[in-house]
Amino acid sequence: MLMLQCFSTVQLFGHHFKGLPHYNYFENYPQVPEEEFLGQVGEYELSLVVYDFQGIDRANVSDPDKVRLFLVIFNLRENRVYGGRLHFEVLDREAVLVSHRFERAELENLYSLHRELPNDGQYSIRVTLEDEEGLVGEIPFYLSSQRTHWGRFIAVGLIILVSITAIGARRKRIQMDRRSNRQAGKKERHAAC
Repeated sequence: MLMLQCFSTVQLFGHHFKGLPHYNYFENYPQVPEEEFLGQVGEYELSLVVYDFQGIDRANVSDPDKVRLFLVIFNLRENRVYGGRLHFEVLDREAVLVSHRFERAELENLYSLHRELPNDGQYSIRVTLEDEEGLVGEIPFYLSSQRTHWGRFIAVGLIILVSITAIGARRKRIQMDRRSNRQAGKKERHAAC
């Protein structure tokens, strides 16, 4: 009977993501385009992950216009996650768009905000770690719709560079051919005399 119980229990195999335990996190979590932005204040590393659902079928998203901000604060010296009181602000330039106080971290030691943000802002978050003597940190971030897609610029630049090089090489070759033809013509005239 004991053997049956040992072999019939379901085992969970946890793994860690940024020092936090997760069970089937990546297998069961919705995979959407996201960006991670890092900052540091004192002995704390701030990791902001932004999910803004740009570039996917927005009809399948329950709140397609909301940007989801997830913040993990990790104490680098003590090797632990900060889970205390926090004042979380979203800024556009210096104007405060959203201000929220957390008494403690939410599920899995994360602080999260879900808000609509227009595509034309210059965003950052400002956090105040209230349990750490009001330590303040700021992380600038952008939405995926604000990203510069360098691939097109690089491709166009390479095409222009290759074209200029080809045109220049052709002109140089024509000049060299004309010079050699002139010199060959002069030698024939001198030989005829």
